[in-house]
Amino acid sequence: MNGRYEGRVALVTGAAGGLGRATARRLAAEGARVACLDLDSDDAGLGAAGLALAVDVRDETALGAAVDRVVTWGGGLDRW
Repeated sequence: MNGRYEGRVALVTGAAGGLGRATARRLAAEGARVACLDLDSDDAGLGAAGLALAVDVRDETALGAAVDRVVTWGGGLDRW
């Protein structure tokens, strides 16, 4: 891949399967560090490029804590 997301930090919900997993893998393949949020703690097979967090995104408090964790882990969170 071309590395167009090199140095960026992404957060993907539903990353344990389906489109979320595919999105997380593609972002990582293009250089992003990817936080994978799902009810199941699964890093989508990303290893060191991924952070797996088990969170119910319908729970505002839990989601806020997860975002804080991602920012700490990745040194920020990119928006694009």
